[in-house]
Amino acid sequence: MLTAKHDWARFLEGDAAADLMRVLPEILQARRWFGGKARRIAEVRIVDSIAVPSDSSSVLLLLCIEYRDGGSEIYSLPVTAVFGEDAELVQREIPRAVIAPFMLKKNGATDIGILYDALWNRQFTAELLAALRNQSRFQGAVGAITASVTTAFKDLVPIEISQDPRVMGSEQSNTSVVYGGHVILKLYRRLEEGINPDLEIGRVLTRMQFPFVPALAGAIEYQRPSREVSTLGVLQRYVENVGDAWTWSLQAVKEFFTRVGSRPLDTHTLTDKSSLLELTGEPYPTPVCHFMDGYLESAERLGQRTAQLHLALSRVQDDPAFAPEPVTVEYRQARYEAALRGMASTLALVKDRMDSLPTAAQEQATLLFELRPALERLFDSFRNLNTPVTLIRCHGDYHLGQVLFTGADFVITDFEGEPARPLAERRMKRSPLVDLAGMVRSFHYVPFAFFKVAGLPPSPWCPFWSTWACVAFLKGYRSEAGGSELWPQTSGDVGPLLDAYIAEKAFYELHYELNNRPDWVDIPLQGLAAILNRREESAG
Repeated sequence: MLTAKHDWARFLEGDAAADLMRVLPEILQARRWFGGKARRIAEVRIVDSIAVPSDSSSVLLLLCIEYRDGGSEIYSLPVTAVFGEDAELVQREIPRAVIAPFMLKKNGATDIGILYDALWNRQFTAELLAALRNQSRFQGAVGAITASVTTAFKDLVPIEISQDPRVMGSEQSNTSVVYGGHVILKLYRRLEEGINPDLEIGRVLTRMQFPFVPALAGAIEYQRPSREVSTLGVLQRYVENVGDAWTWSLQAVKEFFTRVGSRPLDTHTLTDKSSLLELTGEPYPTPVCHFMDGYLESAERLGQRTAQLHLALSRVQDDPAFAPEPVTVEYRQARYEAALRGMASTLALVKDRMDSLPTAAQEQATLLFELRPALERLFDSFRNLNTPVTLIRCHGDYHLGQVLFTGADFVITDFEGEPARPLAERRMKRSPLVDLAGMVRSFHYVPFAFFKVAGLPPSPWCPFWSTWACVAFLKGYRSEAGGSELWPQTSGDVGPLLDAYIAEKAFYELHYELNNRPDWVDIPLQGLAAILNRREESAG
């Protein structure tokens, strides 16, 4: 049990600080937002503590996580303490927020309570919003926190806004708090020096008044002396929605399989061409319109919104971090080598885990090893471009879960990139085809995931749904971006290049599934086989 005397907020001055650092490794491993679950923690150190607000009993801790395999990461953890009945209430209502039991000895009396994550303390989260409104600065033991706002703040955060902050139920790499249905504060857990792309891109698109992303209202940043600023959190417009596009797509898949019923799949209606891009230039076959119903129109609209986003980002000419750049020979070679490294790393992991995979997945994986030369030839597309390709700032981690469905349209969110990748890599300019590949893979996952969750084998109709959802999305994208500088002008380059990005993403997914959901490895394996089959048919 952690123990403090006189004032709990000064527990870091006593033995409780060392006690806390000893229990933190186990606590962090249980948090959804902690990204180091696959690594062994050697030590946790508190590198800074900042009272927010300055006269508050809530403290923001900056933790340095040292790993046994080398390297370290910085995480943010706001903490506060409660005692007596209040502690019992927190333990009962929000057990996932509890960090450790806590004992306070003061004036001869002893209070028993708990230390818990302060984001579940309404007073603390209300103070964070007040800090943004006042553009406050809080000095810590080492560094300082500063809050700033954009010109959109006054419109997005009215004075009479409800002081009833609510923590969102889902957590990923951040924890989000909604204020009165007006704005949402995302507090990032893992910090890196440098501006987070979510803040960087949000500022640019808010200045442009781009309508299909949440407008940025403000930011909270942390800085240590002689170090770059780190983004601690962003405040954005809260978007009323009926769920993300992933949930919406799962419902569409459920309705699709209800319409299909027990009909046998006519393989000729799956695709009569080998390329998704070729299919975007043709009318939808009648069976596709019938079985896919209104989903095709919505997927096209998502493609249009994606293209509009890319076009907006490509028009920022006055900021070197955003100005479009041409692909260089060096960049093409680097992309090729990175793709080969990713493939080799994943195939090594497949080989190591082969015996533990389901039988069907073992057969697919064995085929993958046989097809390795074909995959290497596919990645040659990165080196063998015959047409100029423009590099721009993209979303970077684009999939259906990053898009909110309002019931009539889409709003694109979460521009921080893949959290596991270094910040410098997440801020790199890329071909917009990277985002298209991410969404194509997401569409591929939907019907297979539907059957996985239901505990059933996949239907032969799964590729049918995925194919035509992808075609609709790409059709919508081309209607907006085709002919622009974002779309390679030599048609023979687009298909192979898109396939290379899709395959690279599938290898990334395969690596993830091997480490987290081995029973799901057949989904990326099937996706890789489908790409190679299409290319083989095209070559034949």
